[in-house]
Amino acid sequence: MHELSLATSVIEFLEGLSKEQGLKKIQAVYIEIGGMTHVDPAQFRFSLKLVSQGTVAEGCKLYIKKKDPVLRCKSCGKEMKVVVRDLPSVSFKCPCCGGELKIEKGKELLLKRIKGTK
Repeated sequence: MHELSLATSVIEFLEGLSKEQGLKKIQAVYIEIGGMTHVDPAQFRFSLKLVSQGTVAEGCKLYIKKKDPVLRCKSCGKEMKVVVRDLPSVSFKCPCCGGELKIEKGKELLLKRIKGTK
């Protein structure tokens, strides 16, 4: 139910933003989900549809883009993208220098853009 609490937070943010910006209706929401969040886009979409009922975001189009994680070596600074399906087999050692890799990107859920009407 991780997705339901995130969807609730997004809708609460959109409600506040719509009041602040004077929007009567939110028509579209564009979201990026990092691969390390373990958020299932289909469940997140369902949860948003559920919690948006009766709000300015009810019936809006939802565009979700899943972003692969990016790792960076703490020693040499080399940056590398990792395909989410390959994560279980990824060694957190740099292939160049053997240094420790840290997660640079991929743990975020970003509201990139909204479309609304006044």
